[in-house]
Amino acid sequence: MFCSRSVPRLRACARRWYQRPSLQHVSPDKELPGVFTARGLQNAWFERADHYAAQLNKYTQGTQETALENIIYEESRSYIKRHITNYASLLYNLEFAMQSLQGNPQNKIPQGPIGRESLLETPATEQLIKNEPRSSGNTDLHQLLENSFGSIAEFKTLLLNSALAISGEGFTWLVARKVTQSEMDRVSNSTGDKILFDKLFVLNTYNAGSPFNFNRAGSITTLNKTEKAKEAKSEQNSTTEVDEFSKTLKDIRRAKEEAVDPELAYIPLLAIDSSPKAWLHNYGAFGKRQYLENVWEATEWKVVESRLAGLTRSLDSSI
Repeated sequence: MFCSRSVPRLRACARRWYQRPSLQHVSPDKELPGVFTARGLQNAWFERADHYAAQLNKYTQGTQETALENIIYEESRSYIKRHITNYASLLYNLEFAMQSLQGNPQNKIPQGPIGRESLLETPATEQLIKNEPRSSGNTDLHQLLENSFGSIAEFKTLLLNSALAISGEGFTWLVARKVTQSEMDRVSNSTGDKILFDKLFVLNTYNAGSPFNFNRAGSITTLNKTEKAKEAKSEQNSTTEVDEFSKTLKDIRRAKEEAVDPELAYIPLLAIDSSPKAWLHNYGAFGKRQYLENVWEATEWKVVESRLAGLTRSLDSSI
């Protein structure tokens, strides 16, 4: 497993009690400038983090203390422990997203829900992109983004459109793809203790999904459970519909098993909370695009670049 020292860890207290992490830039009775009102911030952060921590405590009573990253990575294949994994992932994802969302006083939070007419607005095409990483001195990150996506404009478009495409609960991530051990053995990069990565990517996770197990076969366990239940039912009621469903599940499982590379891993650098619980109160049913624009302009790229500490990019173009 990979765990960058720069990745913030959630605090596990004595007697296995998890708590909402303390973030210096947010306060329960204040707004997050340019993103959330005080009430919106309660919905987006405080109430959800408290709920996830409480649920995690409920399902981990009497168990050995474990870092959240380890729970997410190691227990993702356990159907029995799915509730523990889900709440650990939700709490981790939410905290990770909030770490880099530090506000922007120049942005305006809508005074009321944005109307449906916003759906007909032509997207802005101005050449100048606000809050580029380079504008805040994060030139290394800026260069990596251009190398991976072609330009900051292309990166922003991909990032925000990916987040916009999530219709329910989920997060959109900027990740670095870790070079596998077999690839490291093939090339002659001398990296010392640093983790080698080849490229940056944008990916979506849904519900309690995590980039830690994005390419692992955790969901196959659930498919297996469902298939067994359907097979048991088919013994009592052998119908064509049940048989077809079982066949479909087997095909999906086989495809996933063939696609999974057990060595492949992603290192998270940035997360955007795409859940309606984050944006619905302040932006309304038609305001998600404006929410995402505000999130972009309120992102603290210094936090994102700090997560590159301990990483180095492979110079081998064949990887």
